[in-house]
Amino acid sequence: MKNKKPVRIILMVLAALICIGSMGYANSNARRKAALKKKIYDASQKTIQHYYDTYEPREFAGLMDWPALGLYGFGEDISGPVWTVNGKNAAYWREEQVKAKEGLSETKNTDYQRTLIGIVSANRDPRNFGGIDFVKTVKETMLPNGHFADSVKDTRTKVPIGDDLINSQCFGIISLYCAGEPTPNRDKAIRWLEKNQHVDGGFTWDVKDYSDKEDYLKVTSDVDMTASTLMAFSILKMDTNYPPVKRALEFLKNQQLDNGGFQSWGVQNPESTIWAIQALLMHGENPLDKAWEKTKDCGPVEFILKHQLENGTFTHVLDEKDMLPVYDNSMTTYEALYGMADAYNEETTYTKLYKANRPQSEKLLFSDFKEGDYGYNEAVEAAYDYVIDIYADGTFKPHKNVTKGELARYMVNALNLQDEFYSKYSGDELKFVNENSDVLEIDSEDNYIKLCLEKGIFQGIDSLDKEGEKEREIRSDELIPALLNGGKLINKNLEAEKLEFDSFISGETVSRAQCAVSLSKFMKLVK
Repeated sequence: MKNKKPVRIILMVLAALICIGSMGYANSNARRKAALKKKIYDASQKTIQHYYDTYEPREFAGLMDWPALGLYGFGEDISGPVWTVNGKNAAYWREEQVKAKEGLSETKNTDYQRTLIGIVSANRDPRNFGGIDFVKTVKETMLPNGHFADSVKDTRTKVPIGDDLINSQCFGIISLYCAGEPTPNRDKAIRWLEKNQHVDGGFTWDVKDYSDKEDYLKVTSDVDMTASTLMAFSILKMDTNYPPVKRALEFLKNQQLDNGGFQSWGVQNPESTIWAIQALLMHGENPLDKAWEKTKDCGPVEFILKHQLENGTFTHVLDEKDMLPVYDNSMTTYEALYGMADAYNEETTYTKLYKANRPQSEKLLFSDFKEGDYGYNEAVEAAYDYVIDIYADGTFKPHKNVTKGELARYMVNALNLQDEFYSKYSGDELKFVNENSDVLEIDSEDNYIKLCLEKGIFQGIDSLDKEGEKEREIRSDELIPALLNGGKLINKNLEAEKLEFDSFISGETVSRAQCAVSLSKFMKLVK
């Protein structure tokens, strides 16, 4: 028999070398991050000082909306005493503008969305700012197809209108997130974004609706909108396993330049790089990591910092000859500040705002359902987990009976089957197979029922185990078996009694509040 001892020794040595190498890489990455963070912090303080010195003589008028986001990210309270002169500050002046309808056009939903972000960044109440409830206003702009309308009010009809801008969709989702709110009609909001993804994996500012596939194939996507859509997907709880997210991230990675930055409209610039950083952070990637360093000292953060001027401001482009900053740009400066905050905190300021504002928003989420009502806490939980949909008008409708179609949707969401739903009903090929396919058709409850039937969720429930009848109200003796089947699908054997809501009576219809309670129990048991 051959002596295997030398082989074992070699393997042990190799394992040790690999371990040492891994530790060395980890230490190198940690040192890189620490050094970058110091550079970010130093650069940010110059920008913050610039804002203070520039706006203090004006009683900080004009410091909202976007500069407030970056200042909040670095822990500055622009409504506090440091940023207040003569009892006035940025929030005071912005509120005066809102009262006068300045910087706030009803034809631009994005005006309301960015103002909402600015308000919460200033630690002010977004539900009563200048006499406007910005949370309610943005929510109510959602159209039946899940798109946040391009305008808040049409000049003639006085209702939200416009289905062309991806920008308004993304920032509708982002602005509500900053206010600590979930997005209404989440599933349709996802479908709307899905159907506007291009074959290269990216997105553009507006909808490209071609009947000829060849025209569609010629579209070149944009880094900025791809990044903002990735942020929206993350907020809607669609992770990197989700096909559209995978493709969009791949597009973004392929757009990184050799100098570490990104470009849009043919120009490499800090703004596009900042949005890319935000998207990466929201999907678990850290732009400070060595993996995002294209060559030595050429990562996305280094690229941004090269654009800073001595006075703390940032320039949109570098001098072509010497690659040095040339003149300041206000938009680049405020985007650079919140981009630096995100990179420094290794978390987007949008997420920081969400965490700060969610506790209060939970208490105000529904206009027809209050704390202390039966099922309220479970309904809030289900809404934030995007298991049960919430309505754009701010109601939950707790006493409304649940239908078969609604239950199918809830089960798909509770079991994280949206990936399969996409692959089966919402893939790119539908754009060309059926010219009339749209969000409402794709996201129909009939399709959710079909997926539940395919997965066996309605198996053995004679009244549910067939297509159609989406409006049929379900009974308690149908809800519990469906939940039990859902458990079996993920190898969890559950007990019926542990899924029942209070005052459970077999054979009676189930309200949304009662369904929320049973779904909450189900979610806890299967985790």
